[in-house]
Amino acid sequence: MNRTITIAAALGLLLAAGMARGSIAPAGAGRAQPSAEVSEATLQLKQAFTDVGNGDDKKAAPELDRVIAAPSFDQLPAELRFQTLNVAAVIAFQDKQYAKAHRLAIRATGFDQATGAAWTARLFAALYAGDNPDAGRCVEALARQWPQQLDDIRPQGIAQSHYALRIAHEDDVDRAMLNALFDANWQAEYSDYDTLWRDLALLEIEHNENKHAAMVAQRIRSADAALSMRIDKRFDPITRGQPQAFDVDHLLEAQIQAARAQIRAHPDQLRPVVRLRDLLIEKGRNAEVLAVSDAAVAHAERGDGNKTYTDFSEAYNWVLNQRSLALAHDGRWDDAVREMTRAAKRPEGGGVNVSQSINLAGLFTDLDQPDKAAAAVVEPGEMSPYGNMQLQYVKLQIAIEKNDTGAIARHMAYLQQHRTDDIATWERALLRHGDLDAAAALLIQRLNAPDWRSGALVEMQQHYVHIEQTPIMKTMDQRWNAVTARPDVQAALAKVGRVERFDVVALAY
Repeated sequence: MNRTITIAAALGLLLAAGMARGSIAPAGAGRAQPSAEVSEATLQLKQAFTDVGNGDDKKAAPELDRVIAAPSFDQLPAELRFQTLNVAAVIAFQDKQYAKAHRLAIRATGFDQATGAAWTARLFAALYAGDNPDAGRCVEALARQWPQQLDDIRPQGIAQSHYALRIAHEDDVDRAMLNALFDANWQAEYSDYDTLWRDLALLEIEHNENKHAAMVAQRIRSADAALSMRIDKRFDPITRGQPQAFDVDHLLEAQIQAARAQIRAHPDQLRPVVRLRDLLIEKGRNAEVLAVSDAAVAHAERGDGNKTYTDFSEAYNWVLNQRSLALAHDGRWDDAVREMTRAAKRPEGGGVNVSQSINLAGLFTDLDQPDKAAAAVVEPGEMSPYGNMQLQYVKLQIAIEKNDTGAIARHMAYLQQHRTDDIATWERALLRHGDLDAAAALLIQRLNAPDWRSGALVEMQQHYVHIEQTPIMKTMDQRWNAVTARPDVQAALAKVGRVERFDVVALAY
């Protein structure tokens, strides 16, 4: 799970907002003398804050816990209770006691003295404790009261909350969070997160707020998001009347120009290069994909990549990955293998490169070279559910090409059991296995399911841009076309969406 901000930054924000680490303000003149219990608690807190100020959080933690659990805690001044709970929450988080940190942060933000920093700490704890509804409420509170604090939260943290809420059908919390972000004029640097505005527009349509839905949709800069709206009849109330706002070609070209500007603005970073290459691949401009990354390759070969790019170790494997993809789209299979092999040999996240190893194995299976594919597969430790689905799918392809019936059955069983982790991969597995009736039934199910519909509709679109294909890829396309042409599939499609033609590369099966 990605951290939204660093814990050091969270603590720094708390301190900047007025948290006392080394001292406790004396009682004001004229106040009644505190009880012995309150005086003792105050002394204990002074010592605990001193310990925190000295960097001895392990000593401070039990001291804070004792004070918070004591009956006299409720007799302390509200400001002091707020400070105590807040510091205790941060220390608990540092100690990876996420549920405890979350409980303390909730109590802290119940005070009138609660700051945006305190709500940020609560958001942080909620994400790690797995309480996505509360994470959504935290984002909403920040956007409504401290919108400037949103700059300290990574967009993927906000997107993570949204997607979790959508999957859990926590629509009321999700809608309130997204509307608060919209009202705060929040916008990620890249258009990758424009699906949040797409999903908010749909929520507004479902609440008969078509006018506001249309306003939300004006924030969308992503061609992919616009495409998914044009073909989905749920969006017809806002898309049918303003087709110019959902011009996929225009939006994609604008994204390309914005990505070029990012490269100029950040010549010491590779991520903007990777971003531009993704867009160029989508348009089928493969020669440009190679050209924009030639400089990075040259620096890598000279051995000064890390000196030239601040994110070289994290991003360069994806530079090679996309070069391989562009070469494959041009039918330069040997060159594509060479680049993906180079990518797979680079570390990923400081460990074994799982992503490019899977991609290399997949490329070998497309070329009907199962032995080389098997050699490319690595057995990682812990993986995401999505990553496991990709790994099992590659293993299924290898088993099919080797005609290993036992392995085929094992991998199909795994993919079916975990199909909700990535329903599109399960669809591909059925096609690869030749189960066209089952693939058609699944596609109809996806079209009928609101959570799966958008992906199914996007996959069914026609495309102008041509890419070279191996015989296995052509077979997969033929099977897919046979499935989508079936009358029962077409009837399901007609109820919920439509097929258009777009000048972009099709999803490869």
